[in-house]
Amino acid sequence: MTTGAETLMSSLRQTWPMPSKPRPITILGAGGIVRDGHLPAYRKMGLPVAGVYDVNVGVARGLAADFGVPAVHETLEAALAACGTAGIFDLALPPAAILSTVEKLPENSVALIQKPLGPEGAAARRIVDALDARSITAATNFQLRFTPSMLAIRDAARRGLLGEIVDVEVRLAVYMPWELWSFIPHLDAVEIPLHSIHYLDWIRSLIGEPASVHAKSVRHPRYMNQADARSSIILDYGDRVRCALSLNHTYNYGPEHTEATIRVEGTKGAAHLTVGYLMDYTHPAPEKLEFITEGGRWTDLPLKGERVPDAFGFVMANLQRYVAGEDGVLDTDVHDSVRTMALVDAALKSSRLGGVVPDAV
Repeated sequence: MTTGAETLMSSLRQTWPMPSKPRPITILGAGGIVRDGHLPAYRKMGLPVAGVYDVNVGVARGLAADFGVPAVHETLEAALAACGTAGIFDLALPPAAILSTVEKLPENSVALIQKPLGPEGAAARRIVDALDARSITAATNFQLRFTPSMLAIRDAARRGLLGEIVDVEVRLAVYMPWELWSFIPHLDAVEIPLHSIHYLDWIRSLIGEPASVHAKSVRHPRYMNQADARSSIILDYGDRVRCALSLNHTYNYGPEHTEATIRVEGTKGAAHLTVGYLMDYTHPAPEKLEFITEGGRWTDLPLKGERVPDAFGFVMANLQRYVAGEDGVLDTDVHDSVRTMALVDAALKSSRLGGVVPDAV
């Protein structure tokens, strides 16, 4: 027999409505994230892509040919002029290139900016200042918030189905092929600013701002030329909430005991998510979301999509609907994203400073 709570769970929000009159999108940057995430999402959801620009024109042309993008712009200036204020700029750029590009965007234009919002928090604030100076409406591509599973968990929390949230835990023991990204060895920090930043942003959207953060990131002998590959993070929400992240991206002993889970526990119920796309990065599996409420039993909630490509489409839809007046809130507004960047900075500072040294006996 289906309980009332299970009926409510089945109605949880998992998707985002599309704009009634979508604006054409001009993509700046033609890297792997655009090929694997942005363009498949826009194609699936009927969001029009008008053109693409990349410093490597050949890469841009190949991408355009594969996805039917009508225009390849050979210069940034040509792309900016073609999009203007009528379209949407999709900045899929490295963090270090964001500020200089934002400073060239037309005034009163609209932009979606790839995370992280600059190399660190101070740069993020400069980017936001530049956007404000040019009256640009902008969101950050923190698409984890828009994953169907995460939309469902947040909706359950907002409806009170979980009660007071008292425990949030992210646990990974997976193998991440860091060697796929040639730029990683050049970074001063890797795991928190590139991966855990998504969890930190999502947790903020779920339970608000932490009072402080404790963190430690470490290397692995397999990647000694890489700044770090594993992290432990604790977010301080006082004495009623435990929030912990255990993130091991170097577990390499076969599928046995591989783990990628997110758990949200409340006083009236809990959610448990198996993050399938992290269990084997090169062969992603579907996510599995389960809920339980008081007096009930663990029940699977069939998911209506995945992080890739659906979440990429939903974050763009929210931006388009916001500028059209169809959404009242821009969920990943850059002004909110600055707080996520500040939390990342604090975690990295905590990792460098270390813990409390025990008194000598």
